[in-house]
Amino acid sequence: MRLAIATIFMTLALVPAWGQACSNVTTKGVYGFVCSGFISPAPGAAQVPFSALGTVSANYAGVFTGGAKASVGGAIVDWSVVGTQNLNNDCTGTITYAQKFNGQPAGSININFQVLDSGREIRGMPVDQGTTIICNLRVMTHQD
Repeated sequence: MRLAIATIFMTLALVPAWGQACSNVTTKGVYGFVCSGFISPAPGAAQVPFSALGTVSANYAGVFTGGAKASVGGAIVDWSVVGTQNLNNDCTGTITYAQKFNGQPAGSININFQVLDSGREIRGMPVDQGTTIICNLRVMTHQD
């Protein structure tokens, strides 16, 4: 038991050496993304399959703007999003995107995310009720 506790403390002591500190500079760039899962198109409605493939750009202020082609229950739509991240020093964060489908406002989507590999990858998961999606973003270009 003592060995296990000592190992945990030693591992925690090394985390700053392994870890990265994140800021809006870490995520500035252009990302390609893919999302897949299920969404409920209306409160209380059954979930339908959802997938999206697109790009999103992030600036120094942490504003993400992007667009994609999405499949919502098999119907192909244009999906656009804009939101400002709340990024923690430990590379976790949240973002609320205002979204549009085919140019029409579609409310907001709230996402918890993790920044990985010095901003080369971001993994996110919406936390809204009726949404079971995972999104993976991969850097295309880091902008200076």
